[in-house]
Amino acid sequence: MGRSSTPPPLEDVRVPATPGPSLPKATIPPSPDRPGFGSVGSVSKSKEKRKASPPAVTERSLTGRIQKSTRTTTSSVLDVLSVVDNASVEKKAISLMDMPGEIRNIIYSYACPNDRQALLVHRPRIASLRPRTQLDRNRPLRSDLVEREQARRVPEIGRDGRRRRESFTLERQSNRPFFGLTQVSRQLRAEFRPLYMHRQEVGMDMKDIDGYLTTFYSEAPELLNALVLPPSREDDLPFSGNVTIAIGDDIKASGDPSPGIDLLPFLDIWANSYKIEAGFGRYLQNSYNATMDGEAKDLYRLFGRLVQKDRQCSTMNIKWRTILRERSLASVRVYRKPAASVLVPYVWVRTLNSPSPVCMPQPYIHIIYRRGAGEPWMHGENSMIPDGWLEERGFGEMEYFKVKVGVESTARRSDNP
Repeated sequence: MGRSSTPPPLEDVRVPATPGPSLPKATIPPSPDRPGFGSVGSVSKSKEKRKASPPAVTERSLTGRIQKSTRTTTSSVLDVLSVVDNASVEKKAISLMDMPGEIRNIIYSYACPNDRQALLVHRPRIASLRPRTQLDRNRPLRSDLVEREQARRVPEIGRDGRRRRESFTLERQSNRPFFGLTQVSRQLRAEFRPLYMHRQEVGMDMKDIDGYLTTFYSEAPELLNALVLPPSREDDLPFSGNVTIAIGDDIKASGDPSPGIDLLPFLDIWANSYKIEAGFGRYLQNSYNATMDGEAKDLYRLFGRLVQKDRQCSTMNIKWRTILRERSLASVRVYRKPAASVLVPYVWVRTLNSPSPVCMPQPYIHIIYRRGAGEPWMHGENSMIPDGWLEERGFGEMEYFKVKVGVESTARRSDNP
């Protein structure tokens, strides 16, 4: 299943298969002059001085046509030693932060050449999105394979005269060898963190999104409130990331007056940031068929894309993207198993784990507009949707969820200023 990313500008919409632009270089102040060049200048001046002075002519040179320099070998050696001493004094140890910004960016790119990093799971005690289990932990690392190959090629003779194979001891490789760059200093963390967050895939359960955003994007709400609305906006939020949201099988009905999972906080950050790749997935299953997973395909529409038959994503839906970037919504709640009521009747739904449809309360996605940002036909939280409105915004012909649209009530507005 394709992965959605932060959409390009309105006037330049790319096909999902086209790779997006690379991350910008970190804004790093220019560093002082490069060391070690003062001695080069002194050497060149010394050479020019020697060239300018005429050679001394002795009596022997007039008779025997042999020129003899007035500078002795000892004085030349002293000059060379003086130049070496000056160069050694000026040559000091250069730290990473003293290097020019361009060089530091090159080092950052060398630090993480492998795009396939270990998947971080936000709640590892519950489950994982990939086989990070005992089977995965027992798999041979690259260093183990190299060690075996070296032992095979380099046999040794033991004391008993027999050939034995002794392998070399190699340091165990890490799946995240460049993580330490985010823990050195504030400046280094600020420069390297965007690249690290984009390369490092993070997985979490859908119900744990709020906790993840609070931990790693705590400054996002304040930045979103200060963000200029389009078309006057010049820059998006400086966030980047690679997130996979897991759709768990443990669904519980709730009679809470405000059930459901609100995905708007994540959608706000995703739509208004520089580059955040996001998608939905399932926990590891032996017989998973992505083409039959209507629930996951419907959730992908929240990222403005339709999952096609070849499992590729369509182009970005401009109208839905504009709604998110203008911050016109109050909430986008996903009700996977709502409590049955008059407004939520029982229907036959084909789930992923059942070969035949099952009777259950109708799952739905509820899109609530902010008061003052809704359209004229929106008179409540459950308004009558005009024909063609859902299709124009990418929510037509849903396979699993039903979509409800409305505007927030006065009571909800007072509770959520």
